[in-house]
Amino acid sequence: MVSSILITGVTGYIGGSVLSAILDRRSQGHLPLNVGGVVRSKEQAAVINDLEGVHSILVQDFDELNRLEKLGEEFDIIIHAGAGWHTESAKAFLRGLAVRRSTGQQAHYIQISGTSNLSDRPHSSNFIETQIFSDEDDIYGYEKSREAKEAYYQRTTDIAVVETGESLGVATYVIMAPTIFGIGTGPFNKWSVQLPAIIADALKSQHVKVIGNGQTIWTHVHIEDLTDLFALLLRKILDGSDLPSGRRGIYFCETGEHTHLEMAQRLADAGAKLGLFSNISKVSLQEAADAFAGGNAFRAELSFGANARCKAALARNLGWKPSREDRWKETFAEELEEYVRNKPRPKALPIVMRQRE
Repeated sequence: MVSSILITGVTGYIGGSVLSAILDRRSQGHLPLNVGGVVRSKEQAAVINDLEGVHSILVQDFDELNRLEKLGEEFDIIIHAGAGWHTESAKAFLRGLAVRRSTGQQAHYIQISGTSNLSDRPHSSNFIETQIFSDEDDIYGYEKSREAKEAYYQRTTDIAVVETGESLGVATYVIMAPTIFGIGTGPFNKWSVQLPAIIADALKSQHVKVIGNGQTIWTHVHIEDLTDLFALLLRKILDGSDLPSGRRGIYFCETGEHTHLEMAQRLADAGAKLGLFSNISKVSLQEAADAFAGGNAFRAELSFGANARCKAALARNLGWKPSREDRWKETFAEELEEYVRNKPRPKALPIVMRQRE
């Protein structure tokens, strides 16, 4: 029997790349899935409908909760890659999946999230966390403790997914991505968030900005190694494997780590080779916020100037074998050249991501 899957964010960087990975494996007979992709416009729908074996579903806004709940009743698996920050849409999908499960059918929910949930606040509040987290640890408990002290929309969603899934009896899996590098493979947006934001500012200002001394550390993963993990989870779900889920099902995905100064230096070196820019400028948190995050110092610190270190033990235990870490050093020149050739359209952030939570 062929299972059905709904993917949100198929016009985005992660969701589109996940869609491509699924279609590639399905063409090889590895992931027998009927695929639905959520889009926001008829123009996007036309592109998605041209993909073999994919049908588009038009949803104008993730606040259409009744609509999302009904969609949840129609699919065995949902990957919510379109809005890791939108708590109520996640809960609506889970309510729909619970109805489906009550009819004797399978129900699984996969949420994209990010390691900024673990980020410390070294510049604004002197809270420094240099621990290297393992997803075999109680990450749910850690998120709960951090959330009790300071709410953060993406972390709020993680907790709600786990707790709602457990209360409704729906298996949930949260994939917490670090810095993602590499050109996306989906039909629309090819760009991640962090490096393109720094590139855009460097091209404008003629130097690469880094917050403070740049010694804060993040982990990273190539976009195709990330989508390999999604594909692996789906294969395990379809096989009926016993997977860590719920509060034990928060998965990291990393292949290496970097300081923010290293990241800035690699980009500056790539810029120098292309004759675009070569200098690094150490700036304040607010200056970086104005450059990278629309003036939002809270978001800038978590994503561009904090520590968020992790090890993906759960994924590797399942058989995840990332193979693209060697492309980390190459990605700066590749992404810079591609950015100059095909400058992406500016993306408006959702209002919740522009606010200080």
